Amino acid sequence: MLLFFFAAVVAGIRYEEFLLPAPSYAVELNSTEGWNLLTRQTTLSRSYQALSIHFETQVTESYCGIASAVAVFNSLPVPPVPVDPTYSPYAYWTQSVLGSDACVVGIHDPTYGSTRSQLAAMLGDCFPVKVLNVSATDSLADMRSIVFDALSDNATTHLVANFDRQGLNETGGGHFSPVAAYDPVGDLVLILDVAKYKYPPLWVPLADLVAAMDTVDPDSRAMRGLLVLAHKDNGAAAL
Repeated sequence: MLLFFFAAVVAGIRYEEFLLPAPSYAVELNSTEGWNLLTRQTTLSRSYQALSIHFETQVTESYCGIASAVAVFNSLPVPPVPVDPTYSPYAYWTQSVLGSDACVVGIHDPTYGSTRSQLAAMLGDCFPVKVLNVSATDSLADMRSIVFDALSDNATTHLVANFDRQGLNETGGGHFSPVAAYDPVGDLVLILDVAKYKYPPLWVPLADLVAAMDTVDPDSRAMRGLLVLAHKDNGAAAL
């Protein structure tokens, strides 16, 4: 794979050319405009600064929720941090460790993944994590307020969105990924897509993300939405 990557670089092929085409209205983080949005003085980027260090690629097509949770767990961090035998003796949350936890196994379906409520229950019941489970039936103004509060510089929370890719003109269906930053000037959110083999981190209008969340999950027959996550001991006011 590494040799293939260097061969691509020598051939002048851009990384993005291996991925699916991003929606025309979206702004890739790996662009001048995308980086300018992130570094704008008014942009709420605290969560990105923490999550980007631990940003995961989902190991299977059904592990988008697990991968999103692992990135958040390592960012908070959520104790006790386990030791994956692969990295022993060093402690670090991994999808293998989280996905094989006895409590998680009773909730998460390794073939089909999780619904929003299942992921919320998994994280809140199995680990010392506060979870605010928000349905997208709330108004755009209410969702904007939740996003702003959760990503503000003085907060200690992180966001995971559950949305239908079709609502963002992407290929695929129901999906989880962290929402890592908010640009209040353009009303844009930054999605760190854990399917990094499909899409790069993208800025999309908050209204479009809310519309993509305002869809029915056929498995739960409930609306998709947002999870606001925090450590149980941090006293996060938002939760």
